[in-house]
Amino acid sequence: MMQLRVADAKALAADVRLIRLETIDGAPLPGFAPGSHLALDFQLGDVAVQRKYSLISDPKGGAYYEIAVKNHLNGRGGSAFLHDVLPIGAALEASAPISEFSAASDGLHHVLIAGGIGITPMLSIFSQLRRSGASYELHYSAKSREAMVLKDRLLEQDSERVTLYFTQSDSFRRMNVDQLLADHADHGATHFYVCGPAALIDRVRLAAESHRVQKRRVHFESFGPAWASSDGPVKLSLSESGIDLDVPAGTTLLDAMEAAGAWMASDCRRGECGACIASYTSGKPIHRDNCLTEEQRAHSFCPCVSWASSTEVLTLQL
Repeated sequence: MMQLRVADAKALAADVRLIRLETIDGAPLPGFAPGSHLALDFQLGDVAVQRKYSLISDPKGGAYYEIAVKNHLNGRGGSAFLHDVLPIGAALEASAPISEFSAASDGLHHVLIAGGIGITPMLSIFSQLRRSGASYELHYSAKSREAMVLKDRLLEQDSERVTLYFTQSDSFRRMNVDQLLADHADHGATHFYVCGPAALIDRVRLAAESHRVQKRRVHFESFGPAWASSDGPVKLSLSESGIDLDVPAGTTLLDAMEAAGAWMASDCRRGECGACIASYTSGKPIHRDNCLTEEQRAHSFCPCVSWASSTEVLTLQL
């Protein structure tokens, strides 16, 4: 871990804050692989938390790192802290840049798909592909042109390979994910990259399955647990452990189980790896993972990110 100072912060939109971080002593920061993120440690009241944010500054490193943080109204409090509490000059503990989302070295064509703030890890990958002379295209969807907080950085680099989509504006144009996958499904050296809301990632993943695109050609990065304003408390029963829990919205089911002393395997905690998959025998799951197929969702569940209806007890075979 290293200690960084908030050198500057400004609003990119009503709900997106650009934060510039530098070293305490002004020493240059190391470069990083395009698509990398930082893990930031800070306090929310009496609770120590860690949150991850994509780096949108120059991958060559230098005087500062930049992140763009969306204020999630139904989030777990981290984004609200970085928006409303964190002042310029404050110090934060940060990891070295972490690379888990990058352009495939064997890709002959790259299709980048971003939704909303999901553009953040794509920015440096887009720049890398442009500089290397690779074949690529980027599809970027948001509610409106005003909500596309980083579009100017993209368009200044290569406007011809960027297609913009607006879902809630006068210039309504929705991205046809199924068609995007179909257009390139037969090209075995084409790779797909997606980041954004869980629904968008799910659409890409399921379209890839439908068009028999190999899993190794589909890359995604999610933001971890997502909450909906309609989420209510969940009654959770672990049939093998004999543990019954009332889990409030805003606490992941995995965290609640661990706090109650129930151990289970886990890794990414973003619904991507499948390490925490459990079978369920009753209840109405609300699936928010990015790893289960539709067939698997009929009997399996990812407690690190998914939720459930408040009307029935969710029973897991744990």
